[in-house]
Amino acid sequence: MKFNQFKLAFSLLIISILSSCLGSNTVTTTSSDASFVSLTFAANDSIPYLNTAKFLLDGDGKTIVNIDSLPYKTRIDSVNPVFSFKSTAGTILYFNKSLYKYKKDSALITGKDTIDFRNPVGVKNYASDAKTYLRYTVKVNVHTVDPELYIWTKVSDKLNSINATSQKTILFNNTFFYFLNDGSNSYLYNSTDGYNWNMSIVNGLPTNTPITDMTLYNSKLYVTQDGFNIYSSSNGTTWVKKSTSDFTFKSLLFGLNGKLWAVVQAKSDLSYRFANSIDGDIWSMTSVIPTSFPLNDFAPITFSTVTGKSKGLIVGGVSTSGLALRTSWSTEDGNYWVNFSTENNTLEAVQGASLIRYDNKLLLFGQIDAYVPIPVYQMSVDEGLSWQTPDTLRNVLPRNYQSRRYGSVVVNNNHIFIIGGKSGSTVYSDVWTGMLNRKKFIRQ
Repeated sequence: MKFNQFKLAFSLLIISILSSCLGSNTVTTTSSDASFVSLTFAANDSIPYLNTAKFLLDGDGKTIVNIDSLPYKTRIDSVNPVFSFKSTAGTILYFNKSLYKYKKDSALITGKDTIDFRNPVGVKNYASDAKTYLRYTVKVNVHTVDPELYIWTKVSDKLNSINATSQKTILFNNTFFYFLNDGSNSYLYNSTDGYNWNMSIVNGLPTNTPITDMTLYNSKLYVTQDGFNIYSSSNGTTWVKKSTSDFTFKSLLFGLNGKLWAVVQAKSDLSYRFANSIDGDIWSMTSVIPTSFPLNDFAPITFSTVTGKSKGLIVGGVSTSGLALRTSWSTEDGNYWVNFSTENNTLEAVQGASLIRYDNKLLLFGQIDAYVPIPVYQMSVDEGLSWQTPDTLRNVLPRNYQSRRYGSVVVNNNHIFIIGGKSGSTVYSDVWTGMLNRKKFIRQ
Protein backbone atom coordinates (compact mmCIF):
# COMPACT_ATOMS: atom_id res chain seq x y z
CA MET A 1 0.00 0.00 0.00
CA LYS A 2 1.59 3.24 -1.17
CA PHE A 3 0.91 6.52 0.59
CA ASN A 4 2.32 10.06 0.21
CA GLN A 5 1.65 12.10 3.32
CA PHE A 6 1.26 15.21 1.14
CA LYS A 7 -1.59 13.81 -0.97
CA LEU A 8 -4.29 14.84 1.44
CA ALA A 9 -2.75 18.23 2.13
CA PHE A 10 -2.48 18.84 -1.62
CA SER A 11 -6.14 17.85 -2.13
CA LEU A 12 -7.29 20.17 0.61
CA LEU A 13 -5.20 23.00 -0.83
CA ILE A 14 -6.73 22.57 -4.31
CA ILE A 15 -10.25 22.69 -2.84
CA SER A 16 -9.40 25.83 -0.91
CA ILE A 17 -7.88 27.58 -3.99
CA LEU A 18 -10.84 26.69 -6.21
CA SER A 19 -13.27 27.96 -3.63
CA SER A 20 -11.52 31.36 -3.41
CA CYS A 21 -10.89 31.81 -7.13
CA LEU A 22 -14.37 31.12 -8.51
CA GLY A 23 -16.21 34.12 -9.90
CA SER A 24 -19.18 35.72 -8.22
CA ASN A 25 -21.61 34.04 -10.66
CA THR A 26 -20.54 30.57 -9.58
CA VAL A 27 -22.15 29.01 -6.48
CA THR A 28 -19.96 26.55 -4.64
CA THR A 29 -21.54 24.36 -1.93
CA THR A 30 -19.34 22.89 0.73
CA SER A 31 -20.19 21.22 4.01
CA SER A 32 -18.71 21.18 7.45
CA ASP A 33 -20.39 17.83 8.26
CA ALA A 34 -17.72 15.11 8.35
CA SER A 35 -19.84 12.55 10.19
CA PHE A 36 -19.85 8.82 9.42
CA VAL A 37 -22.62 7.26 7.32
CA SER A 38 -21.60 3.70 6.45
CA LEU A 39 -18.80 1.20 6.00
CA THR A 40 -18.86 -1.91 3.84
CA PHE A 41 -16.24 -4.38 2.72
CA ALA A 42 -15.78 -5.04 -0.98
CA ALA A 43 -15.39 -8.68 -1.95
CA ASN A 44 -11.87 -10.02 -2.41
CA ASP A 45 -9.87 -13.15 -1.64
CA SER A 46 -10.14 -12.41 2.07
CA ILE A 47 -13.91 -11.87 2.13
CA PRO A 48 -15.58 -13.48 -0.89
CA TYR A 49 -18.96 -11.85 -0.24
CA LEU A 50 -20.33 -8.33 -0.25
CA ASN A 51 -21.80 -6.25 2.56
CA THR A 52 -21.89 -9.03 5.13
CA ALA A 53 -21.04 -6.75 8.01
CA LYS A 54 -23.28 -3.84 8.95
CA PHE A 55 -21.27 -1.14 10.70
CA LEU A 56 -22.80 1.36 13.07
CA LEU A 57 -21.64 3.95 15.57
CA ASP A 58 -21.70 2.58 19.08
CA GLY A 59 -23.01 4.46 22.11
CA ASP A 60 -20.08 6.85 22.46
CA GLY A 61 -20.49 8.01 18.85
CA LYS A 62 -16.78 7.59 18.24
CA THR A 63 -16.39 3.90 17.43
CA ILE A 64 -17.44 2.35 14.12
CA VAL A 65 -18.21 -1.31 14.81
CA ASN A 66 -20.13 -4.24 13.34
CA ILE A 67 -22.65 -5.39 15.95
CA ASP A 68 -23.11 -8.76 14.24
CA SER A 69 -19.71 -10.44 14.12
CA LEU A 70 -18.34 -11.74 10.83
CA PRO A 71 -18.38 -15.54 10.42
CA TYR A 72 -15.88 -17.70 12.26
CA LYS A 73 -12.38 -17.70 10.67
CA THR A 74 -13.14 -14.76 8.36
CA ARG A 75 -9.85 -13.15 7.33
CA ILE A 76 -9.74 -9.40 7.91
CA ASP A 77 -6.02 -8.84 7.34
CA SER A 78 -6.49 -7.71 3.71
CA VAL A 79 -9.82 -5.94 3.44
CA ASN A 80 -10.96 -3.32 0.93
CA PRO A 81 -13.06 -0.87 3.00
CA VAL A 82 -15.65 1.40 1.40
CA PHE A 83 -16.44 4.38 3.63
CA SER A 84 -19.29 6.83 3.26
CA PHE A 85 -19.50 10.16 5.10
CA LYS A 86 -21.93 13.08 5.01
CA SER A 87 -19.20 14.92 3.12
CA THR A 88 -15.51 14.36 2.57
CA ALA A 89 -12.44 16.01 1.15
CA GLY A 90 -10.28 13.07 2.16
CA THR A 91 -9.98 10.33 4.75
CA ILE A 92 -6.89 9.08 6.56
CA LEU A 93 -6.48 5.80 8.45
CA TYR A 94 -4.11 5.64 11.40
CA PHE A 95 -2.32 2.50 12.61
CA ASN A 96 -0.32 1.47 15.62
CA LYS A 97 2.94 0.46 13.95
CA SER A 98 3.76 -1.96 16.76
CA LEU A 99 0.61 -3.96 15.92
CA TYR A 100 0.50 -3.69 12.14
CA LYS A 101 2.62 -4.83 9.23
CA TYR A 102 2.73 -1.37 7.65
CA LYS A 103 5.90 0.71 7.77
CA LYS A 104 3.91 3.95 7.95
CA ASP A 105 1.51 4.89 10.73
CA SER A 106 -1.15 6.39 8.41
CA ALA A 107 -2.66 5.99 4.95
CA LEU A 108 -4.93 7.99 2.68
CA ILE A 109 -8.01 6.03 1.62
CA THR A 110 -8.08 5.82 -2.16
CA GLY A 111 -10.77 3.14 -2.56
CA LYS A 112 -8.24 0.62 -3.86
CA ASP A 113 -6.35 -0.13 -0.65
CA THR A 114 -6.33 -3.36 1.30
CA ILE A 115 -6.32 -2.74 5.03
CA ASP A 116 -5.52 -4.96 8.01
CA PHE A 117 -8.38 -4.67 10.52
CA ARG A 118 -7.25 -7.35 12.96
CA ASN A 119 -6.70 -4.56 15.47
CA PRO A 120 -8.62 -1.28 15.84
CA VAL A 121 -7.82 1.36 13.21
CA GLY A 122 -8.15 5.12 13.61
CA VAL A 123 -9.92 7.14 10.95
CA LYS A 124 -9.94 10.90 10.39
CA ASN A 125 -12.36 12.33 7.85
CA TYR A 126 -12.23 15.92 6.55
CA ALA A 127 -15.52 17.48 5.52
CA SER A 128 -15.83 19.01 2.07
CA ASP A 129 -14.98 22.44 3.48
CA ALA A 130 -11.45 21.00 3.85
CA LYS A 131 -11.25 22.33 7.40
CA THR A 132 -13.67 20.46 9.67
CA TYR A 133 -12.86 16.89 10.57
CA LEU A 134 -14.01 14.06 12.86
CA ARG A 135 -12.03 11.18 14.33
CA TYR A 136 -13.33 7.64 14.76
CA THR A 137 -12.01 4.22 15.70
CA VAL A 138 -12.93 1.26 13.48
CA LYS A 139 -13.32 -2.07 15.26
CA VAL A 140 -14.16 -5.21 13.25
CA ASN A 141 -15.66 -8.13 15.18
CA VAL A 142 -15.14 -11.71 14.02
CA HIS A 143 -16.53 -14.73 15.85
CA THR A 144 -13.72 -16.32 17.87
CA VAL A 145 -15.59 -19.60 18.35
CA ASP A 146 -17.35 -21.80 15.83
CA PRO A 147 -21.01 -20.79 16.23
CA GLU A 148 -22.25 -24.13 14.87
CA LEU A 149 -20.28 -26.27 17.34
CA TYR A 150 -22.19 -28.16 20.07
CA ILE A 151 -20.43 -28.21 23.45
CA TRP A 152 -21.33 -31.01 25.90
CA THR A 153 -20.52 -31.53 29.56
CA LYS A 154 -21.52 -34.10 32.16
CA VAL A 155 -23.40 -32.43 35.00
CA SER A 156 -23.81 -35.47 37.23
CA ASP A 157 -22.49 -39.00 36.97
CA LYS A 158 -25.18 -40.60 39.12
CA LEU A 159 -28.13 -38.84 40.70
CA ASN A 160 -29.34 -41.94 42.54
CA SER A 161 -28.93 -45.70 42.93
CA ILE A 162 -32.50 -46.62 42.05
CA ASN A 163 -32.77 -49.65 39.74
CA ALA A 164 -35.56 -48.02 37.76
CA THR A 165 -37.80 -50.02 35.45
CA SER A 166 -39.12 -46.77 33.95
CA GLN A 167 -38.23 -43.10 34.18
CA LYS A 168 -39.19 -39.77 32.66
CA THR A 169 -38.16 -36.12 33.05
CA ILE A 170 -40.53 -33.26 32.24
CA LEU A 171 -39.95 -29.52 32.47
CA PHE A 172 -42.94 -28.40 34.55
CA ASN A 173 -43.45 -24.90 36.00
CA ASN A 174 -39.84 -24.01 35.08
CA THR A 175 -38.61 -26.98 37.13
CA PHE A 176 -37.17 -30.34 36.10
CA PHE A 177 -39.36 -33.20 37.38
CA TYR A 178 -37.41 -36.46 37.17
CA PHE A 179 -39.69 -39.44 37.92
CA LEU A 180 -38.53 -43.03 38.46
CA ASN A 181 -40.30 -46.27 39.28
CA ASP A 182 -38.55 -49.48 40.35
CA GLY A 183 -41.59 -51.75 40.25
CA SER A 184 -42.39 -51.13 43.88
CA ASN A 185 -42.31 -47.38 44.39
CA SER A 186 -42.30 -44.11 42.50
CA TYR A 187 -39.63 -41.50 43.16
CA LEU A 188 -39.24 -37.86 42.19
CA TYR A 189 -36.20 -35.59 41.91
CA ASN A 190 -36.61 -31.83 41.32
CA SER A 191 -34.23 -29.22 39.99
CA THR A 192 -34.57 -25.62 38.89
CA ASP A 193 -31.31 -25.59 36.92
CA GLY A 194 -30.54 -29.23 36.02
CA TYR A 195 -27.45 -29.18 38.23
CA ASN A 196 -28.77 -29.29 41.80
CA TRP A 197 -31.42 -31.87 42.65
CA ASN A 198 -33.71 -32.60 45.60
CA MET A 199 -35.81 -35.67 46.30
CA SER A 200 -39.59 -35.43 46.88
CA ILE A 201 -42.25 -37.88 48.02
CA VAL A 202 -44.81 -39.16 45.49
CA ASN A 203 -48.34 -40.03 46.66
CA GLY A 204 -51.23 -41.58 44.79
CA LEU A 205 -49.50 -43.61 42.07
CA PRO A 206 -49.90 -47.40 42.10
CA THR A 207 -46.95 -49.68 42.82
CA ASN A 208 -45.89 -50.49 39.26
CA THR A 209 -46.82 -47.39 37.29
CA PRO A 210 -44.93 -47.07 34.01
CA ILE A 211 -43.57 -43.53 33.80
CA THR A 212 -42.41 -43.42 30.18
CA ASP A 213 -45.60 -41.96 28.65
CA MET A 214 -46.05 -39.22 31.24
CA THR A 215 -47.35 -36.10 29.49
CA LEU A 216 -47.76 -32.43 30.35
CA TYR A 217 -51.07 -30.92 29.31
CA ASN A 218 -52.95 -27.82 30.43
CA SER A 219 -50.72 -27.25 33.51
CA LYS A 220 -51.12 -30.81 34.73
CA LEU A 221 -49.09 -33.99 34.48
CA TYR A 222 -50.81 -37.15 33.24
CA VAL A 223 -49.76 -40.79 33.24
CA THR A 224 -51.67 -44.01 32.46
CA GLN A 225 -51.46 -47.67 33.23
CA ASP A 226 -52.26 -50.31 30.65
CA GLY A 227 -55.84 -50.33 31.87
CA PHE A 228 -58.87 -48.14 32.60
CA ASN A 229 -57.08 -45.64 34.83
CA ILE A 230 -55.40 -42.31 34.17
CA TYR A 231 -53.67 -40.29 36.89
CA SER A 232 -53.20 -36.52 37.01
CA SER A 233 -51.23 -34.14 39.19
CA SER A 234 -50.98 -30.36 39.40
CA ASN A 235 -47.78 -30.43 41.50
CA GLY A 236 -46.02 -33.71 40.57
CA THR A 237 -46.24 -35.15 44.08
CA THR A 238 -49.95 -35.76 44.70
CA TRP A 239 -51.79 -37.81 42.07
CA VAL A 240 -55.53 -38.32 41.49
CA LYS A 241 -57.06 -41.32 39.67
CA LYS A 242 -59.73 -41.12 36.98
CA SER A 243 -61.23 -44.28 35.41
CA THR A 244 -62.86 -45.02 32.06
CA SER A 245 -65.14 -47.88 31.13
CA ASP A 246 -65.26 -47.94 27.33
CA PHE A 247 -61.58 -48.56 26.61
CA THR A 248 -58.17 -49.23 28.06
CA PHE A 249 -55.29 -46.80 27.74
CA LYS A 250 -52.28 -48.00 25.74
CA SER A 251 -50.26 -44.76 25.68
CA LEU A 252 -50.56 -41.01 25.91
CA LEU A 253 -49.60 -39.03 22.81
CA PHE A 254 -49.50 -35.28 23.60
CA GLY A 255 -51.61 -32.18 24.06
CA LEU A 256 -52.64 -30.65 20.72
CA ASN A 257 -55.14 -27.90 19.87
CA GLY A 258 -56.72 -27.84 23.31
CA LYS A 259 -57.06 -31.61 23.68
CA LEU A 260 -55.08 -34.38 25.34
CA TRP A 261 -54.66 -37.32 22.95
CA ALA A 262 -54.10 -41.03 23.62
CA VAL A 263 -54.00 -44.42 21.92
CA VAL A 264 -56.62 -46.71 23.43
CA GLN A 265 -58.19 -50.12 22.84
CA ALA A 266 -61.97 -50.22 22.60
CA LYS A 267 -63.66 -52.64 24.98
CA SER A 268 -66.42 -53.47 22.48
CA ASP A 269 -64.39 -54.74 19.51
CA LEU A 270 -60.77 -54.57 20.78
CA SER A 271 -59.86 -52.10 18.00
CA TYR A 272 -57.08 -49.62 18.58
CA ARG A 273 -58.28 -46.05 18.35
CA PHE A 274 -57.41 -42.47 19.09
CA ALA A 275 -59.11 -40.82 22.05
CA ASN A 276 -59.09 -37.25 23.30
CA SER A 277 -60.14 -35.19 26.26
CA ILE A 278 -60.47 -31.48 26.88
CA ASP A 279 -60.06 -31.72 30.64
CA GLY A 280 -58.30 -35.08 31.12
CA ASP A 281 -61.37 -36.51 32.85
CA ILE A 282 -64.04 -37.02 30.17
CA TRP A 283 -62.75 -38.93 27.15
CA SER A 284 -64.10 -39.63 23.66
CA MET A 285 -62.89 -42.30 21.22
CA THR A 286 -62.42 -41.26 17.60
CA SER A 287 -60.91 -42.95 14.54
CA VAL A 288 -59.06 -46.27 14.29
CA ILE A 289 -55.28 -45.85 14.27
CA PRO A 290 -53.61 -46.31 10.86
CA THR A 291 -51.75 -49.47 9.90
CA SER A 292 -48.17 -49.43 11.21
CA PHE A 293 -48.99 -46.72 13.73
CA PRO A 294 -47.09 -47.28 16.99
CA LEU A 295 -48.93 -48.56 20.02
CA ASN A 296 -46.31 -47.41 22.53
CA ASP A 297 -42.57 -46.72 23.05
CA PHE A 298 -42.61 -43.87 20.51
CA ALA A 299 -41.03 -40.40 20.74
CA PRO A 300 -43.71 -37.68 20.67
CA ILE A 301 -43.45 -33.91 20.18
CA THR A 302 -45.67 -30.94 19.38
CA PHE A 303 -44.48 -27.66 17.92
CA SER A 304 -45.49 -24.70 15.74
CA THR A 305 -44.70 -25.04 12.05
CA VAL A 306 -43.09 -22.32 9.94
CA THR A 307 -46.61 -21.27 8.96
CA GLY A 308 -47.68 -20.98 12.61
CA LYS A 309 -49.82 -24.12 12.77
CA SER A 310 -49.68 -26.53 15.70
CA LYS A 311 -48.32 -29.90 14.70
CA GLY A 312 -47.80 -33.26 16.40
CA LEU A 313 -45.15 -35.80 15.45
CA ILE A 314 -44.66 -39.41 16.54
CA VAL A 315 -41.35 -41.15 15.74
CA GLY A 316 -40.46 -44.83 16.07
CA GLY A 317 -42.12 -47.07 18.64
CA VAL A 318 -43.66 -50.53 18.56
CA SER A 319 -46.61 -51.59 16.39
CA THR A 320 -49.65 -53.56 17.54
CA SER A 321 -47.84 -56.71 16.39
CA GLY A 322 -44.71 -55.89 18.41
CA LEU A 323 -42.62 -54.72 15.43
CA ALA A 324 -40.03 -51.98 15.99
CA LEU A 325 -40.94 -49.15 13.61
CA ARG A 326 -38.96 -46.76 11.39
CA THR A 327 -41.88 -44.41 10.93
CA SER A 328 -42.54 -40.72 11.40
CA TRP A 329 -46.24 -39.85 11.72
CA SER A 330 -47.48 -36.26 11.52
CA THR A 331 -50.83 -34.66 12.37
CA GLU A 332 -52.36 -31.21 12.72
CA ASP A 333 -55.67 -32.26 14.29
CA GLY A 334 -55.02 -35.58 16.09
CA ASN A 335 -57.34 -37.57 13.82
CA TYR A 336 -55.80 -37.36 10.36
CA TRP A 337 -52.20 -38.61 10.23
CA VAL A 338 -49.58 -38.73 7.47
CA ASN A 339 -46.81 -41.32 7.42
CA PHE A 340 -43.75 -39.39 6.23
CA SER A 341 -41.74 -42.60 6.09
CA THR A 342 -43.68 -43.90 3.11
CA GLU A 343 -41.55 -41.82 0.76
CA ASN A 344 -38.66 -40.88 3.06
CA ASN A 345 -37.61 -44.04 4.85
CA THR A 346 -34.51 -42.48 6.40
CA LEU A 347 -35.23 -43.19 10.06
CA GLU A 348 -33.59 -45.84 12.20
CA ALA A 349 -35.87 -48.29 14.03
CA VAL A 350 -36.03 -46.89 17.56
CA GLN A 351 -37.93 -47.66 20.74
CA GLY A 352 -38.01 -45.43 23.77
CA ALA A 353 -36.27 -42.58 21.91
CA SER A 354 -36.46 -38.89 22.81
CA LEU A 355 -37.34 -36.08 20.44
CA ILE A 356 -36.78 -32.34 20.86
CA ARG A 357 -37.00 -29.18 18.79
CA TYR A 358 -33.81 -27.13 18.92
CA ASP A 359 -32.45 -24.39 16.68
CA ASN A 360 -35.42 -24.86 14.32
CA LYS A 361 -34.49 -28.53 13.87
CA LEU A 362 -35.75 -31.80 15.30
CA LEU A 363 -33.17 -33.92 17.11
CA LEU A 364 -33.76 -37.61 17.84
CA PHE A 365 -31.82 -39.41 20.58
CA GLY A 366 -31.94 -43.18 21.08
CA GLN A 367 -30.41 -46.60 20.59
CA ILE A 368 -31.06 -49.17 17.87
CA ASP A 369 -31.11 -52.32 19.99
CA ALA A 370 -31.93 -52.80 23.66
CA TYR A 371 -28.72 -54.70 24.37
CA VAL A 372 -26.37 -53.55 21.60
CA PRO A 373 -25.13 -50.01 22.38
CA ILE A 374 -25.39 -48.56 18.88
CA PRO A 375 -26.49 -44.94 19.30
CA VAL A 376 -29.12 -43.22 17.23
CA TYR A 377 -28.66 -39.50 16.79
CA GLN A 378 -30.58 -38.06 13.86
CA MET A 379 -31.75 -34.66 12.72
CA SER A 380 -34.65 -33.35 10.65
CA VAL A 381 -34.63 -29.88 9.12
CA ASP A 382 -38.04 -30.27 7.45
CA GLU A 383 -40.30 -30.92 10.45
CA GLY A 384 -39.93 -34.70 10.43
CA LEU A 385 -40.31 -35.36 6.71
CA SER A 386 -36.75 -36.67 6.33
CA TRP A 387 -33.90 -37.52 8.69
CA GLN A 388 -30.13 -37.27 8.45
CA THR A 389 -27.05 -37.70 10.59
CA PRO A 390 -26.03 -34.30 12.00
CA ASP A 391 -22.71 -32.66 11.13
CA THR A 392 -20.19 -35.23 12.36
CA LEU A 393 -17.60 -32.53 13.09
CA ARG A 394 -19.77 -29.97 14.85
CA ASN A 395 -22.90 -31.67 16.14
CA VAL A 396 -21.91 -34.93 17.80
CA LEU A 397 -22.65 -36.45 21.18
CA PRO A 398 -19.75 -36.48 23.66
CA ARG A 399 -17.23 -39.27 23.22
CA ASN A 400 -17.81 -40.78 26.67
CA TYR A 401 -21.62 -40.60 26.44
CA GLN A 402 -23.22 -44.05 26.66
CA SER A 403 -26.05 -44.64 24.20
CA ARG A 404 -29.40 -45.52 25.76
CA ARG A 405 -33.13 -45.92 25.47
CA TYR A 406 -35.79 -44.23 27.59
CA GLY A 407 -33.57 -41.30 28.44
CA SER A 408 -35.27 -37.93 28.71
CA VAL A 409 -34.09 -35.01 26.60
CA VAL A 410 -35.30 -31.58 27.74
CA VAL A 411 -34.56 -28.07 26.45
CA ASN A 412 -34.27 -25.26 28.99
CA ASN A 413 -32.81 -21.77 28.41
CA ASN A 414 -31.21 -22.88 25.11
CA HIS A 415 -29.48 -25.79 26.86
CA ILE A 416 -30.16 -29.44 26.00
CA PHE A 417 -30.34 -31.78 29.00
CA ILE A 418 -30.13 -35.58 28.69
CA ILE A 419 -31.26 -37.27 31.90
CA GLY A 420 -31.13 -40.97 32.72
CA GLY A 421 -32.09 -43.89 30.51
CA LYS A 422 -31.40 -47.58 30.09
CA SER A 423 -29.26 -49.86 27.92
CA GLY A 424 -29.84 -53.57 28.39
CA SER A 425 -29.70 -54.20 32.13
CA THR A 426 -27.74 -50.99 32.82
CA VAL A 427 -29.80 -48.18 34.29
CA TYR A 428 -28.45 -44.63 34.02
CA SER A 429 -29.24 -41.69 36.28
CA ASP A 430 -26.62 -39.32 34.91
CA VAL A 431 -27.18 -35.81 33.57
CA TRP A 432 -25.59 -34.28 30.46
CA THR A 433 -26.02 -30.80 29.10
CA GLY A 434 -25.18 -29.46 25.65
CA MET A 435 -25.51 -26.18 23.83
CA LEU A 436 -24.99 -24.77 20.37
CA ASN A 437 -22.29 -22.10 20.62
CA ARG A 438 -24.41 -19.65 18.67
CA LYS A 439 -27.09 -19.78 21.38
CA LYS A 440 -24.68 -18.03 23.73
CA PHE A 441 -24.53 -14.95 21.54
CA ILE A 442 -26.51 -11.96 22.74
CA ARG A 443 -27.71 -11.30 19.20
CA GLN A 444 -29.19 -14.32 17.40
